[in-house]
Amino acid sequence: MPMLLFYRLLFILELFVAELLFVIRMRKRKLFVLRYAAGIAVCALIAWALPLIYDTFYTAFTFLALFSASVPILKFCLKESWRNVLFCAIAAYTMQHFAYGVANFVMTLVVWGQSPIFGMYSPGEFNINNFGLETVLIGLVYLLAYYVSYTLVYFIYGRRIKLGESFRIRSTTILLFVGIALVTVIFFNCVVVYFSDKENIIMTLLVIIYEEFLCFFLLNTQFGLIRTGELKNELSVTQYLLREKERQYNLSKENIELINLKCHDLRHQIRQIGKDKGLSLGTVGEIESAISIYDAEVRTDNEVLDIILTEKSLRCALDGIALTCVADGHSLDFMEDTDIYSLFGNALDNAIEAVSRLEKERRNVGVVVRSINNLVSVNVRNSYDGEITLDADGLPLTTKSDKNFHGIGVKSIRQIAEKYNGTCSVSLNNGVFNLNVLVARKNYRKG
Repeated sequence: MPMLLFYRLLFILELFVAELLFVIRMRKRKLFVLRYAAGIAVCALIAWALPLIYDTFYTAFTFLALFSASVPILKFCLKESWRNVLFCAIAAYTMQHFAYGVANFVMTLVVWGQSPIFGMYSPGEFNINNFGLETVLIGLVYLLAYYVSYTLVYFIYGRRIKLGESFRIRSTTILLFVGIALVTVIFFNCVVVYFSDKENIIMTLLVIIYEEFLCFFLLNTQFGLIRTGELKNELSVTQYLLREKERQYNLSKENIELINLKCHDLRHQIRQIGKDKGLSLGTVGEIESAISIYDAEVRTDNEVLDIILTEKSLRCALDGIALTCVADGHSLDFMEDTDIYSLFGNALDNAIEAVSRLEKERRNVGVVVRSINNLVSVNVRNSYDGEITLDADGLPLTTKSDKNFHGIGVKSIRQIAEKYNGTCSVSLNNGVFNLNVLVARKNYRKG
């Protein structure tokens, strides 16, 4: 078998192993294993059918042709969009080329000369009968280089692909740029193989190192697209929730004012009816007490905070939750109204939801707002059961299935804190969840 044909077949195996590492977490079609094996066989037939011409650009073209053939095969195996499939294919080819460079670098050092892999691009025959101890050692070094490289790249980049989750890649242009850059690297490698000075070992090693850095740069750029897409999606969701909070604040303000007005009038009407009908003072008092739950307006010297606390206190009263509040509302006057509503609304919604699962004796939520020199401290605490997992930023991970909208609340609070040159942190202590926000008054002017 010609050496170049043998290497084409070896390249197909390397490429499909790399692609498998990137698609293993993606949505697969039925009979995935059989489809994947058939795809490898199809690519092997293509490699066998392509003429053997020992030319720089033709050799590069054949490898790119085999890679191109693998893309529709991946689509045939996966329930993913063409963009997601192309993303994984490009990442896999970059991984394969990085491992190829590592193997060449190590073997060049071992023999202190030209890597045996470079020789596979030239005329020659692959004959298993000629295998000796040296060939076996070269093969082991080759396998070890690929194993280490694939493992390294997978743990740095491959694990960023979340199970069953589509990529949020907004910039197709950058993805195409990465693909074009990879094609350029492949052609450059063939030029090095066919035209480099075989005697200049240092230059060969430097070129290999240069290509390795390029591969890491391309992988980093490519997977940066996923993170950028996630951040843009998170930003759009946060902005949507802030708009909803603003609309909800305006509705709550109108509703609280209307409820208080109606309750005030109703109380007077009940007293009058009690006099006319001769009802006892105790009966009238019981009726007024039943109504007073809807007239429980909280006073903190901040209109917005009063509205949100009044609204949540009604909900807590209906659910048997003890809500305590010690708040210097005047200290929040420098903040935008919608920011106050969003901060306390998100914090109290999370706290109320957490304690609503507990027995009534443990349904406690507390709010403390106080001013310390030019700083304002906000603490919202609640009891909780079970385990709470914090992410790398120290924020709680959502346990709900819709991660686009849930889990944004605390991040929104942190953004508001940072807007006012402050900080947001979470602490867990003996079954009590504490959300702590510290903001600076002097560094922000309202409006």
